[in-house]
Amino acid sequence: MIESQNHSPFRIEPAEPGRFVLKGSLNAHVPSKVWDVFSKFPRGQVRLDLASISSLDLNGAAQLLWLRERLRRRGVAAEFTDPPGNLIPIWRLAVDTLGPPADPPPRPHFFERMGRIHSEVWADFLSMAAFLGELLSHLLGFLVRPWRLRWADTFFLIEQAVIDALPVTALVAFLVGLILAFQSAMFMRLFGVDIFVADLVGLALIRELGTLLTAIVLTGRSGSAFSAELGAMKANQEIDAFVTMGLSPSRDLVLPRVMALTMATPFLTILANFAGLLGGNVVMVTLGHPIIVFWEELSGHIDLSDVMTGLFKAFVFGFTVATIGCQRGLAAGNGPTAVGQATTHGVVTNIIVLAVLDSLFAILFYVANW
Repeated sequence: MIESQNHSPFRIEPAEPGRFVLKGSLNAHVPSKVWDVFSKFPRGQVRLDLASISSLDLNGAAQLLWLRERLRRRGVAAEFTDPPGNLIPIWRLAVDTLGPPADPPPRPHFFERMGRIHSEVWADFLSMAAFLGELLSHLLGFLVRPWRLRWADTFFLIEQAVIDALPVTALVAFLVGLILAFQSAMFMRLFGVDIFVADLVGLALIRELGTLLTAIVLTGRSGSAFSAELGAMKANQEIDAFVTMGLSPSRDLVLPRVMALTMATPFLTILANFAGLLGGNVVMVTLGHPIIVFWEELSGHIDLSDVMTGLFKAFVFGFTVATIGCQRGLAAGNGPTAVGQATTHGVVTNIIVLAVLDSLFAILFYVANW
């Protein structure tokens, strides 16, 4: 018999080979040395009977769990019987909170992971298609009854998208035009044809880079803002309140944002093109060409079809950025990280879709010889 130095002694009594009966109060006053009786227990299985314990606290239960883990490491399997009925709740609480963690689930197979990814992508595509269909139906309704659009919100969003985004868009376009002109001039001067830097910079900016840069800037600025705003409204259950009041989030919240960005992107694209051409003009001036030479060379090789190509893509890109940003915001969850995840997903999806659309437009215009 081993006793603890407290009011109610704790005892460990051997009953039969491999079985021990625990009696008395098993609590914080029981010293750890009482378990030394198991220090040299041979490999196999030991059974501890808890039915005779008179009292039990979390500290005592933790000692039993610690003993079981210690024996397991030595190759001894410890088995406990249930304590008296009034002590079962605290024993189960200790097992649930202090017991060993559950084994992690097995790693899914490669094909299972690929199937889940494909299933999630397909479900996301269907959700985007349904959202786009609903938005287009509201857009057709706006064309029939334009007075139903929230024009005040639309003009306010246009002001935010154009005026507030103008400095960063112009700066990025100016630097890109500058870099593009410098890089092309390094090689063209070797052949004495550096005058064609104006043509290269003009075509690249007006047909491709000006529109794409504007769309990327709007993705990081306006598209992410739409995702964050609508995601916050979704997390705060404001979208549910809209639906409860009989309002349509896609009509009253999404459509003004889509219309604002679709109308604002062409204007920003024109300004970005002009800023990029100024950057190329600066390089031409440093190479010794007068300012008028740059613009005359540019006007001789840039026609209206090039300008209309860039503006057409600007309309499509503006619509795409706003639509994806709003869809990601409305699809946000309700957790504390939902807004951040919605914003991240919106920006990443927009960049991927813009790259794919620009590639498709490049192939289409090349085949059509446009």
